[in-house]
Amino acid sequence: MCKGMKYHHGQRGRHHHGRGRGPMHRQGAPVNIQEMDDRYEIYLIAAGRKREDFKLDIADDLLTVHVTAPVSDTEGQWQRREFRFRAFERSFQLSDKINQEDIRAAYEGGVLTLTLPKHPDRVTQRREVEVE
Repeated sequence: MCKGMKYHHGQRGRHHHGRGRGPMHRQGAPVNIQEMDDRYEIYLIAAGRKREDFKLDIADDLLTVHVTAPVSDTEGQWQRREFRFRAFERSFQLSDKINQEDIRAAYEGGVLTLTLPKHPDRVTQRREVEVE
């Protein structure tokens, strides 16, 4: 995990009964976190959702993404149901490198992209070191 961010995952109101849940199982949605010189980008997979299904908040240097479950308005009985849209949340601990006032979010193509810019005075400058 990169030094500037730590993440937590969780899901409210969910109980596991030992059905195929190994130690590598993660609740919620999978994420990728990429660090660039001036920002972090978090990509959270949440296909089939709408923009209004997402709520983001920051409290005590913790960015939390809440995703609500859509209300089912389908009629009839399911003959087969291999997936369900469930509510979940993912949280990310923010370091002092991140400019919390300028965090942005966009949802497109089933991916929620969070852009977390770094404070300009805390941007890591990279340079090449010659090997002698």
